[in-house]
Amino acid sequence: MNQFQNIFLLVRSKLNAGSISELSWVFAGQAANVIFSFVIVKILSAMGPKQYGIYALVVTVAVFVGMSFFGPLAQGFLRFYYHYLEKSLSNLFTNLVYRILITASLVLLVGTLILFGVSSTINFSEPAGFFLIAGIYVIAAKLTEFFNSLLNLIRMRKENAILQGSEKLFTILLYLGLMYFKILNLTGVFICLSIIMLMFSAIKHFIFQKNLSTEQNIGNTSLKSSKSEMKSELFLYMAPFLIWGFSGWLQLNGEKWIINGLLSTYDVGIYAAMMALVNGLVIVPNNIISDFATPIIFKQYADMRNEENINVGFHYIRLNMLIIFLLTIFSTLITWLWGRELIILISSRDYVVYWYLLPLLCLGTGLFLTGQAQTVFGMALNKPKKYLMPKISIGLFSIVLNFIFIKYFGINGVAYTVLSIGILYVTYIALVNKKIRHAFEPGVS
Repeated sequence: MNQFQNIFLLVRSKLNAGSISELSWVFAGQAANVIFSFVIVKILSAMGPKQYGIYALVVTVAVFVGMSFFGPLAQGFLRFYYHYLEKSLSNLFTNLVYRILITASLVLLVGTLILFGVSSTINFSEPAGFFLIAGIYVIAAKLTEFFNSLLNLIRMRKENAILQGSEKLFTILLYLGLMYFKILNLTGVFICLSIIMLMFSAIKHFIFQKNLSTEQNIGNTSLKSSKSEMKSELFLYMAPFLIWGFSGWLQLNGEKWIINGLLSTYDVGIYAAMMALVNGLVIVPNNIISDFATPIIFKQYADMRNEENINVGFHYIRLNMLIIFLLTIFSTLITWLWGRELIILISSRDYVVYWYLLPLLCLGTGLFLTGQAQTVFGMALNKPKKYLMPKISIGLFSIVLNFIFIKYFGINGVAYTVLSIGILYVTYIALVNKKIRHAFEPGVS
């Protein structure tokens, strides 16, 4: 415990008044964000477990797109922005990433149009236009999340917190309008989401662009060389994320599709409502901590020759991991004591049938995120490939366990899988990090 006290004191000594103010804005904004998210669940759950289940399945598609490309692109931007800023090439790097972002969005749009074109051949309860609207929502969701990361990177956390809260608030107001006119349905929901997210993506892009540093232009020869180097370095760094994105999605979202296949969409809706609580109590706070800590940690590793900064970055990582673990224990305890009441609060009594699974879901998810917090160490050292095998094996293993456990234990099997995977992942990553540190600092025990 004394070791962690020393880490805390070191980190506190590095934080200035501005950093503390930024952190306060992050927590205040995200606290409002969590509350608004619960209000949204309360409204959407009124559609009934089956419709809410379909909504949850569409959201998993958006998550897949994020984990398989947009997320890795954001990670690459976060990792190398300060590196190129020191070389006065950050604007060139930003423009490169923008072009990649636009290309990926256009590819998704073409895929959406193709799906819309063949929708008449699909046996589905929603109208054909639902596929088009849902596809646009997926693109809009990933764009607004991408710019959230960029605003956090340049320390505009106050503005980002206000924008994210406003985004949720406008969404709630539109949903209430749908309820008032008695047209609260899936198509209307995704139309509202698409409009709001596209609008706020544009606002976030404008603010980010306005606050980029002004740099001198370089010669054409150097420009071509720099672009080629950036593209190569970026995609080399992104490659492991691209590979394990699908595996990670299987582990974090594939269970909803397995529940849908082995049980029913109704069960998906009930499970999704419980996971909304897990999201608010565990995942969102973890994202707040990660969004705040990751740019600071990566900045410490901008110069790999500066041993003092690297050591400070390592202490940040350990403190980050400790905070997430304590958050996990707290959330597990809260849901064990008042899980049923919390589900009723954010949805209705139609969703409480499996409330006793909440503590297991919180604990398993939190342990997984504790392991995920440790991966920042290897990523900061430009060694994301070291986590390739853990990501892939855990993703595939979770699918196998979900099939077996859900088949024999029903929806209870999902909780058993989440807990098992959390324990395995945090242990696996700890062992991988030990090897990385041995290689980076020979003689470390």
